[in-house]
Amino acid sequence: MLSALLTFNVYALDITHEMGVTTFESTPKKVVALDWALTETVLSLGVELTGIADTKGYQQWVVEPALSGSEIDLGERREPNLELLMELKPDVILISKHMAPAYEQLQRIAPVLVFSVYSEKKQPLNAAKSITTSLGKLFDKEQQAEKVMAQTDEVFAINAEKVRQSGKSDKALLFARFINDKTLRVHSEGSLAQATIDAMGLRNDWHEETNLWGFTTAGTEKLAEHQKANVMIFGPLTNRERNKLTKSPLWQAMEFTRTDSVYELPAIWTFGGLIAAQRFSDHITEQLITNQ
Repeated sequence: MLSALLTFNVYALDITHEMGVTTFESTPKKVVALDWALTETVLSLGVELTGIADTKGYQQWVVEPALSGSEIDLGERREPNLELLMELKPDVILISKHMAPAYEQLQRIAPVLVFSVYSEKKQPLNAAKSITTSLGKLFDKEQQAEKVMAQTDEVFAINAEKVRQSGKSDKALLFARFINDKTLRVHSEGSLAQATIDAMGLRNDWHEETNLWGFTTAGTEKLAEHQKANVMIFGPLTNRERNKLTKSPLWQAMEFTRTDSVYELPAIWTFGGLIAAQRFSDHITEQLITNQ
């Protein structure tokens, strides 16, 4: 009996998360993630997922790390299929605090851990690193977690030097997603885009107040105040959207349009973790140094 108790104490693992502390007697094997940033993080650690939310959306927007194809699609992120989730009998369910209202209900299915990249602290990169560390501990992948974080810092450093050498590091950036031809979201304080360019030593030209997610909703006419910036548009835009934008008299009148200082980014999950930040850095760098 004493031997059994000692064995239990050796392997018991306490994980602190945003809703408390959860104890695991063994490393979880059947893992479900209902938040894409957490899905991305788990996969970056080399851990297979039993189920995720909205696989098609993940493949379209998050892209990397790629899914294996064996994951069960549990439906919408905010309204997962609970019956199917119960059938999977997971060892752990990972959610962000934005799903907190479902916490108690999910707890009846399996232990639930709550980690959020986006919060009132507005430090998504630091939060992503902290989450990577916690999940590395949970899945006994601490060395891989350290590797992912070191790789992220290395990507930032390499890309920062590339941009500096290209002579594009002095001009401020502006990150915009067009909702329609009259409205856009501009990402700055608290966004993954801001955290990424901060780490690369680049500047954001937008300094308006942002929401929890790190963006400001504004009219397209506000761009007139930022005509000397390198404008990064979150894509992908459809041909129709692109034509409507580029043929707009307001858009054509902007200095950044006339100086070819507009760049279209591919699909990147703007609310992701470290791998999304790496992709941000890579694509910002590629656009700046190849479109001179």
